[in-house]
Amino acid sequence: MQRYWKILTLVALLTGCSAQQDIQDDGATAVILPANQKTAYVTTPVDGRDGASIYFRSGSLTANIVADAFAPYFLNLTLGSDPASREEALISARSQQADYLIEPKILRWRDVDTAWSGAVDQATITLTIIDAKTGTEVKSSTIDAKGSFMGIAAGHPEDFLVKPVRRYAEGLFSQ
Repeated sequence: MQRYWKILTLVALLTGCSAQQDIQDDGATAVILPANQKTAYVTTPVDGRDGASIYFRSGSLTANIVADAFAPYFLNLTLGSDPASREEALISARSQQADYLIEPKILRWRDVDTAWSGAVDQATITLTIIDAKTGTEVKSSTIDAKGSFMGIAAGHPEDFLVKPVRRYAEGLFSQ
């Protein structure tokens, strides 16, 4: 019996602990370089939902993740404190003299107790980069991050979102 528990534990560790991450790009080539000479303004999205559940602070968590990922590539990066429409965000970005508006939107946010429910944590966001002066979209992508099925690798949606957002930002600026 002890042998079966060891095998089951090994299988769970090998299959259940990895988070899934996917980036769907719009295919457009972003011309954001030289980034270290540019400035950006990151909006705070509306808090995420999953059905009737609202995940309070998920918008500010997402904005912070995006700001942290993009900050190394800009001379200055300002983070908006409250959700705003695109028009309001463009006005704020322009008042900060930002070259780019980075607009994350939460499409899906699910934070569940995976061990009890059998469902996985998930965060799906779109990241749109807009030329702040003209209001023209430069780049738009969808990032989907899911936790593991097994409850061993506990976490929250924001934990699984950090790596793909960093990888996305790095990919934009390493061209």
